[in-house]
Amino acid sequence: MSYEFKLDVQNSVIEAEYLGVVNFEERMKAIEEGVAILQDREYPLILINLVGAKMELSKREKIALAKYVSEEHALINAKTAFLIRCEQTEREEMDEAVSRTEEFVSKVFYSRSAALQWLLD
Repeated sequence: MSYEFKLDVQNSVIEAEYLGVVNFEERMKAIEEGVAILQDREYPLILINLVGAKMELSKREKIALAKYVSEEHALINAKTAFLIRCEQTEREEMDEAVSRTEEFVSKVFYSRSAALQWLLD
């Protein structure tokens, strides 16, 4: 498995940390597991940590993931921080495919402390 979930109980932040090579099937499985974890949370705070990951996704797969995420009611009104390395740029293609963007609050960060501060503000 190339991902794991962690819960920061003190701040109520759920972190999905990806490590190594991540393909489409693994990313979908992680999203489905994350949605299940979030179902009982009224306003989830999510940190998607991609620093240790190398995503092997085609443009078509990225768009399919974004569409799936935008259709999942459990992620509406979630506040999501994406923690990435400077050279990771795949986020733009996914952003273009997300529908109902006004219901999704997200931001990209290169610093874990800045990401957590934004989530908790």
